[in-house]
Amino acid sequence: MKVTTRSSYTVRALIDLAQHSRDGVPVRLSDISEREGISHAYLEQLFNRLKKVGVVKGRKGPGGGYILDKDPDSILMGEVIRAVEGEDKIFLCTEKPHDNGGCTRYPLCTTHHLWDRLSAKVHEYLDSISLSEMLRDEEKSHRQGDDQ
Repeated sequence: MKVTTRSSYTVRALIDLAQHSRDGVPVRLSDISEREGISHAYLEQLFNRLKKVGVVKGRKGPGGGYILDKDPDSILMGEVIRAVEGEDKIFLCTEKPHDNGGCTRYPLCTTHHLWDRLSAKVHEYLDSISLSEMLRDEEKSHRQGDDQ
């Protein structure tokens, strides 16, 4: 899993969706696009990937859009990021050489152990943070901003 702007945009869009889809009312991607400043076409790609892993579901037609397909407590950021980024290693040098890349120095170099352990910690951290926690953090930061 590489962490790119794709991850950042997905998490932002998912938080927006969770904040605006109350009582099962779908949220249109065009509305998320406008609020978050993310291209509608890009959001379609991201939400298709989230749909495949059961994080969101879409409704077509008038009044259509997207809603969460799981409780926010059970949506983990690791799952979300893997859905849009893939399962690849975070650091290329932790992959053994193969046809599609990997580190040619892997058999000779001991630093890949450092990057493997760091990668494991990143995965562990992302798998410990739920969408609910992200929403609470978002609310807290807005309250603090209002106090200033």
